[in-house]
Amino acid sequence: MFAPTTAAGTRPPRKPTDWRKIARRAAFVWRAVSGDTLDGRPRTDRTWTHRGTPLTSKRDDGRMPHSWDYLTRLEVAGLRAFGGLVLGGTGYAAVVEPAETLHSLQLSGTGAAAAAASWAGFRGMDGMVTWKHRKEWIWPLHVVLRGLLGLPEGVKPSDYLKVPADYAERAGDVVRVELPGTWAPGSDASAVVQAVTSKLALQDVKATVRLKGGKHHITFTQAPRAPQRVMYSDPEVAERVRKAPASAPFLGLSHRDVAVSIDLDDESPHIMFSAAPGGGKSVLAKAFAAQVLHHGGIAFLIDFKRTSHKWAYGLKNLMYIRSEEDAHFLLLALAHEGNRRMAIAEENVHRELRGELPLPMGPRILLILEEANTLRKRLTKYWARNKPEGVKGNESPAVEALGEFLFMGRSQLMHALLIGQSLTAQTVGGPEMREAFTARILARYTQNAWRMLVPEVSPIPKASRHSGRVQIVLAGQAHETQVVFMTDEEAKEHATSGTVTRVPSIEQLMRGTDTTNSGHSGVTHQGEQAVSDTSERPLKAVPAPDLDGPADQAEADPISLSEAARTVCAGVAGPAQPGIGTSQEKRDLMALRNARSRDKQFPDHVALRGKEKLYEPTELERWARNRIKASLESEAADTGTE
Repeated sequence: MFAPTTAAGTRPPRKPTDWRKIARRAAFVWRAVSGDTLDGRPRTDRTWTHRGTPLTSKRDDGRMPHSWDYLTRLEVAGLRAFGGLVLGGTGYAAVVEPAETLHSLQLSGTGAAAAAASWAGFRGMDGMVTWKHRKEWIWPLHVVLRGLLGLPEGVKPSDYLKVPADYAERAGDVVRVELPGTWAPGSDASAVVQAVTSKLALQDVKATVRLKGGKHHITFTQAPRAPQRVMYSDPEVAERVRKAPASAPFLGLSHRDVAVSIDLDDESPHIMFSAAPGGGKSVLAKAFAAQVLHHGGIAFLIDFKRTSHKWAYGLKNLMYIRSEEDAHFLLLALAHEGNRRMAIAEENVHRELRGELPLPMGPRILLILEEANTLRKRLTKYWARNKPEGVKGNESPAVEALGEFLFMGRSQLMHALLIGQSLTAQTVGGPEMREAFTARILARYTQNAWRMLVPEVSPIPKASRHSGRVQIVLAGQAHETQVVFMTDEEAKEHATSGTVTRVPSIEQLMRGTDTTNSGHSGVTHQGEQAVSDTSERPLKAVPAPDLDGPADQAEADPISLSEAARTVCAGVAGPAQPGIGTSQEKRDLMALRNARSRDKQFPDHVALRGKEKLYEPTELERWARNRIKASLESEAADTGTE
């Protein structure tokens, strides 16, 4: 039942030697000292003297080997021997001199912890800075390339992709794709090149496949980008602006210093510009409008922010609109002008068939709509408050007039520059109205904004944070462009240095007055005496009023500033301040006189009554609604200065 006990003084029987176990231990020791993998399973094709082929795998599970597995066996053996010596030496020192060894370990541990913390901080900060770049650009490209290149599972994009965060702004070698060592020289790299070009939205690049030696890679060389700045003060840029035709203003420079423009007569009569704040909307609008005005065109600027274009203050060939009321009537007047020009275009067709000279169409008209996101809402609210009794519906006729204006354009020489942030179809006035803008400009855009406005252009170019860098999309192609920059003084000088056409009033447009001549450009009533206070603007002499006659004048007759202070400009000086006994009428008259001498937007007089200057009542009323700072004029009026 029980095993017999060993007799005293005898040895237990010896177990047979397990040579297999000894062999396994010996093999483990040999693999450890020879630099082989400890389990004996090869991960790569490395040898004693040659490292493993990059981006290849011999793991049983198909996953990516560790970077340690690519080292030669001699390198691994040396590192293991060094580590063993360090551990053995530290242990021996701890036995012989424990206090000094502990002190040394504390110092070295502190240094190692500081180095590790610095490295971790750097990696963490770099990861935070490049997180969006890696998420939106690197990873989608990696998902495509790992299948095309046959990369093992677990490979990281950083193992074979070199794409700097600012690659879109660089020139030269900007992207590098490491190829597997097994990539044959005869392999087709076109799929890889197409994937990189499309996923990164590269423009004007050249791909070079290099298969020499053991490191195979594809390098993407980008052509010189658009310049960082395009200044009108540069003589070469100024010469390009001067040579640009009237129908195609110079917008800026693209890759390889190629000039970019949009021909309003042949390519797109209207332009849409969508950009986030600081994207250069006002800069481009300034340069574009100044060139149109330089060639004899006229411009109407609707700006509810009131101060976006200080360069345009006081220009005779541009009307600055800041109120909903004037914007409402201006759009109605422009639609009326468009219908007049359509009739002229139809008549010119018959004249051409008869061999007669065509009738003049009039100057080129540019309508600039700043911050168009609020335009339709403001016009609708204005119409809801001021529509006549009995009129049903809240749809503003000005919105419909804007649609008519957009459906004209090329043959009528009428163009619109629509500027806003998120120009949805509802914002513009409907999808059919937005389709009138065949040329579209985007800056600092989101992917949603790009897909909404130019879905036909794919892939989506990377948006630039550089001021003035835009994408001009025309005919399904995007052109990265640095827009030309003009100072306010340069824009004003250029707009008035060419053929200056005086902009007509809204009333003249509604009456169908020929826009080639305005009420300020010549004598329109024969038989009247012409008196001129300048060499360019003849004025109509108005006799002094009969004291015995009626005191009231017709609404369309010119009036003096004193009459305006009692009627259309009453209250222009603002409410009276405490302690000031000057009458409201006198304060308003002082404010008008101050504005006449200081405000560049103040309308010109149209007639003379003796030495007294007379003005159009409607122009004075419009100026009062659109003036910038009434409070400053009020303070000047209180002091009694002129």
